[in-house]
Amino acid sequence: MAINTTGITPAANFVPEIWETDMGDATKAHIGLADLVDRSFEAKMSSGDIIHIVDRSHPSVRVKSEDTVATIANRTETMQNVTINREAYCRMLFEDIAEVQSQSSLRTQYAGDFVYSLMAYLEGDATSGLASLPSAFSQLVGTLGSDPTTDNLIRSVQYLDDGDVPEDGRFFYMSPPTHAALLKQDVFVSGDYGPKGAISSGRVTKPVYGATAHVSSLANANPSAASQSYSWFCHKRGVALIMQQSPKAMPAWWNTDYFGWDVVTKMIYQFAERLIAPSTLGGGTSDDRFNTGVRGS
Repeated sequence: MAINTTGITPAANFVPEIWETDMGDATKAHIGLADLVDRSFEAKMSSGDIIHIVDRSHPSVRVKSEDTVATIANRTETMQNVTINREAYCRMLFEDIAEVQSQSSLRTQYAGDFVYSLMAYLEGDATSGLASLPSAFSQLVGTLGSDPTTDNLIRSVQYLDDGDVPEDGRFFYMSPPTHAALLKQDVFVSGDYGPKGAISSGRVTKPVYGATAHVSSLANANPSAASQSYSWFCHKRGVALIMQQSPKAMPAWWNTDYFGWDVVTKMIYQFAERLIAPSTLGGGTSDDRFNTGVRGS
């Protein structure tokens, strides 16, 4: 009995430290779309469950005539409330016999896998992940099941330009089939159109009409058909992501029924498409002008 107690207690103390180190590295390695959207609100959410995002319109300008009272402009503000109520987790049981007989701790080996699964779920799940957003964007181009064309992408640029969306911060997050479609077009691969063609690398490395290019299999596949997808031609401010708790390993506990370690890694998060006021003077209706969905194969 004394040997049992001595063997378990030190392990329970040291394992969380090993996990935290490995998980931090894994988080950095697997974040993709989560790094492209707006996460500036996270610093304000160390506690609480609702964040109020306020957007202001530009005031109108008037010309004052002599001997007249200056008109007071109306304030137009939009309040968007985001409730942080999504909690996702991975849970596994590691029987002690496997831990003892393994050359290295199975729990440590799985640390990165847990983080990858959670981040992949955050980005790619069509119901509870960021991938659920683009099909609902009000600005859409292209046709589901068909390769997007240069005209589709140019229209995406125009949508953002029409909304006075800043050029800095634009990104094109695309599915592998959409990326493959771009590789077939000279404008994206030929050195005639810029110094960084894709012939040698096999990747579209230069910006796509001013937007940084990113490829991921996690780009949303339309649930109705495997050959359909939505890519993002957006600005960073277009989507807010709040990771109130990044993937975190909870203290492992000894499961007496199975003689093993019960391990849980979880995260608390929420995301929302931003509704942003127009740049016109005097107010207007806030909308999702910072986002365009590119339908494709």
